[in-house]
Amino acid sequence: GGVRPSVAPVDEPARQFAVDPLQNVVLEASAGTGKTRVLVERYVNLLRAGVEPEHILAITFTRKAAAEMRERIVDRLREASRLSQIDLARWRELRERLGDIAISTIDAFCLSLLREFPLEADVDPGFRLADDTEAPRLVGEALDQALRICRGLARDDEDVALVFAQLGERRLRTGLASLLDRRLVAPDALRRYLASGPRDLTAEATCQHAAERLRATLSGVEGGLDAFLNDGPRHRPGFALLAAEVRTFVAGAPALGTRPGRAAFRALVDQLRAYFLTREGRPREKAFQGTGFKAADCDSEIAWKRHRQVAAGVSPEIAEASKAFRRDLNVVISRGVWRIFGVALGQYQRTLEAHALLDFSGVLERAIHLLQGMDEFAPSRFRLEARYRHVLVDEFQDTSRAQWQLVAQLVRNWGEGLGAAADAIPPSIFIVGDRKQSIYGFRDAEVAMIDEAAVFVAGLRESGDVRRAISVSFRAAP
Repeated sequence: GGVRPSVAPVDEPARQFAVDPLQNVVLEASAGTGKTRVLVERYVNLLRAGVEPEHILAITFTRKAAAEMRERIVDRLREASRLSQIDLARWRELRERLGDIAISTIDAFCLSLLREFPLEADVDPGFRLADDTEAPRLVGEALDQALRICRGLARDDEDVALVFAQLGERRLRTGLASLLDRRLVAPDALRRYLASGPRDLTAEATCQHAAERLRATLSGVEGGLDAFLNDGPRHRPGFALLAAEVRTFVAGAPALGTRPGRAAFRALVDQLRAYFLTREGRPREKAFQGTGFKAADCDSEIAWKRHRQVAAGVSPEIAEASKAFRRDLNVVISRGVWRIFGVALGQYQRTLEAHALLDFSGVLERAIHLLQGMDEFAPSRFRLEARYRHVLVDEFQDTSRAQWQLVAQLVRNWGEGLGAAADAIPPSIFIVGDRKQSIYGFRDAEVAMIDEAAVFVAGLRESGDVRRAISVSFRAAP
């Protein structure tokens, strides 16, 4: 419908590219600071073409970057006004309205949406944003309640019980706090992991499979199990205890149908790992060093040598059996974590609602749901489309999937016609990113969003390649 969106992923060292509001053009190289300069030029070009500042939504990553970008835009307008009568006239129009030139972070934009449409977003109109001290305290309150509930569930739910037994409450609490902080991506990650694994695994079946494999390995050691154990450092209590447990285990199946029996077996696997494998989980090599034992702990030097040779030979099989056991056990544990996380998330959301608070993840989540739920002909959708006719996103390589989803929802109707965004200049979306500068993966940024955004934006207009490259560096000088 005449829409001219553009995506500018920077796949090579900062290269020059800018687009004027009507068509793509290559600007001359000049001194500057990389891709942010490209976005500034785009913003200024829109203003010079007559677009009002309130119709431009520019998003960058941090408040500091937003303030710097706004300052550059004003400086660039002032500079242009000295070179052209047309630009001078435009500068005079905008000079008293420089406050309308607003560069926003994702968080600030989401907050503004929820403040404007609290009922549609299903939030308390008087909500506050939880500060850095409130959020951890509220997470702690929610986790206290969630763990109390889940301790009760563990009496009847084997998967939940295994989580408590394997992780312990301290590690579980830390993990749940991390999942709550990353709740916009954690549920999908857990779903994918559970969907990729077998669904019929139980704690008992997992232990049974591993027990059969380990029993076959240990009973088949070269020279016989008794000779192997007798040659070992049996004069040290630690190994003597392990040897006794191994003999008992090989002689008869443990009671894996009971929780105490499965707990004892998991403890035995941990002991075998500690003896046969390194801390990194690799089989001890031919010399079988690093156990902390020595020849003086054995009957003789020759016995210690024989023991180490046999142990080194069997350690790869122990490693494989242990790895398979942990892999299967993780599937069962993950099911339990999923159930506990569901309880914790519900408690946390109720805690926030009781205090009329939102945290940063909640602000983004509610804003996405707000835009998703806006009917095409709703007055609120009309207001947004009439206001934001040009969307510019900087530092796109550090954008998360949820953040891109927000932007995509904002412009989703442009492919169907101009609608409320109809103007002398068609609406546009302009994205700048450099995949080599992606550094926020720990905050769920996905550099692959550049490619997904290119596909999405290409669908907003009939033809033409939306991808461009900045081909001249603003950062380098002769």
